[in-house]
Amino acid sequence: MIDLTQLKTAKWQALQENYSEQLPKRLQMIHASWAQLQKEAGHVQAFDELYRQIHSLAGSAATFGYRQVSEQARLLEEYLSKFQDQTELESIDGAVITSSLGQLTALIEQGPDVSRLLEVAHHNLSVSRPTTERLIYIFGDDTPLADEIAKQFHYFGYEVLVFSTMEQAIGAVEKRPPAAMIVDIQLHEGPLVGTEFAKLLPGATSGHIPIVCISTRDDWAARLAAVRAGVLAYFIKPLEFPALVERLDLLLTQSQEEPYRILIVEDAELLAQHYAQVLTDVGMVTEVAIDPSTLLERISAFRPELILMDVYMPGCSGIEAVQVIRQKTNYDNVPIVFLSTENALKKQLSALRFGGDDFLEKPIDDDHLVAAVIIRAQRFRELRKLIVRDGLTGLLNHIELKLELERELARASRSAMPLAFVMLDIDHFKAVNDSYGHLVGDAVIKSLARFLSQRLRKSDIVGRYGGEEFAIVMPDMPIEQVEKIIDQIRLDFSQIPHAHDGYSFNVSFSAGIATVPPYPIDVDELINAADEAMYRAKQDGRNRVCLANASA
Repeated sequence: MIDLTQLKTAKWQALQENYSEQLPKRLQMIHASWAQLQKEAGHVQAFDELYRQIHSLAGSAATFGYRQVSEQARLLEEYLSKFQDQTELESIDGAVITSSLGQLTALIEQGPDVSRLLEVAHHNLSVSRPTTERLIYIFGDDTPLADEIAKQFHYFGYEVLVFSTMEQAIGAVEKRPPAAMIVDIQLHEGPLVGTEFAKLLPGATSGHIPIVCISTRDDWAARLAAVRAGVLAYFIKPLEFPALVERLDLLLTQSQEEPYRILIVEDAELLAQHYAQVLTDVGMVTEVAIDPSTLLERISAFRPELILMDVYMPGCSGIEAVQVIRQKTNYDNVPIVFLSTENALKKQLSALRFGGDDFLEKPIDDDHLVAAVIIRAQRFRELRKLIVRDGLTGLLNHIELKLELERELARASRSAMPLAFVMLDIDHFKAVNDSYGHLVGDAVIKSLARFLSQRLRKSDIVGRYGGEEFAIVMPDMPIEQVEKIIDQIRLDFSQIPHAHDGYSFNVSFSAGIATVPPYPIDVDELINAADEAMYRAKQDGRNRVCLANASA
């Protein structure tokens, strides 16, 4: 079995060794830049190169165990920053520079601080036990209710196992951890036995296995006992199954979100690799860009949710790179966080004024880096959801769905693979609103949205087209298989009970499918064809799926 702590330490140690090997060459380059500046007093380019090299050393050395080197380089950087007005370059005190470079040389020769390596080696890793994504366990002695829950969750694509004894349930969790667990807290053994059972579950109190509680009790004592047992949701019998499914979906979505995508723009390659490794270790997806001139292409291909940008880079500063990025209107909202040893507030604010969103000071602690990135990437993701997602269902909105359809049509054209577009509409939805009210109607819409999201592939794109209409983009699938899947979803959804005032009712939908080929690569024509097929399904009696007829 792989020891993740040892693996992380080994990776970091390899980076540190490479950094140590490169330090003499970096010091030699600094001495060469200083010699050039002495030879050509007042030469702006020579000064800029010297300043950039000292800045880079100050920002990276501490990360690889050279804390004193970083501190000495920072002092030299602060001294040089006083002369950034080119008219003052001739007044630089050469003795100060020479003395500082001598101290840097001595500190580098001492080697790295081994305590830094030990610090990384003993850094605690939070490793949760792997769970089965769609597996749900139910524990309770109300067998008919447990069977009905299992039946309803099966419609939403979950695998459900039911246990009536503690020994069976705990043994199953230890052998094969589920994605979540539903526990009835009232058992024959006692009124709150279920909460005591929840405390015994491996991974329950740590939150690795979300627990949902069901009960006939709605009093404070029962709810408090559930909270103390690590329960994350509490439902009163008789159960509203769509609400139970919605809550469970939300809990699992929070724990199984796609990893954040982080683009690191840093000319110091080893430092960039270190940042990438730190973020990768906590589950993020990273990419490193050393050359700023490739940024527009890298952003388009990688689609980052946050960019970490060094301020001082050769050929193009981070501030200039940000201004180029912001020229592209579709990159306006991507958060860009500057990384620099710069600690002057006035200069930090100036950097932010040109398009940055935040400023992190080098050298930065690994935990601080992770926390800062998570907070900012999460905020970006939430804001983006508000822009591209429907507020009621969380599905893509009308505009974003059409944009995704355009992208998939272009991909289908390049790859010569089939693509299907499906339109579906809830049958007699006006009657649902008139009979049960708009809140119940909204619940039906949300239920269908969740049903589609759970039953379709991750590569399929689902959106709310408007009102009670939905649309689906299904790439790389033959028309026969598309029709079979949509028809099975239609059949299963019609079996789901929707509750209102103690009564339940069922709802169906009608769907139309158009595909490329035989239809051409045209967004509007494909949408119209699927829409006409859907209305033909309505005219033919509803609760059915119709294929568009290209020849007609």
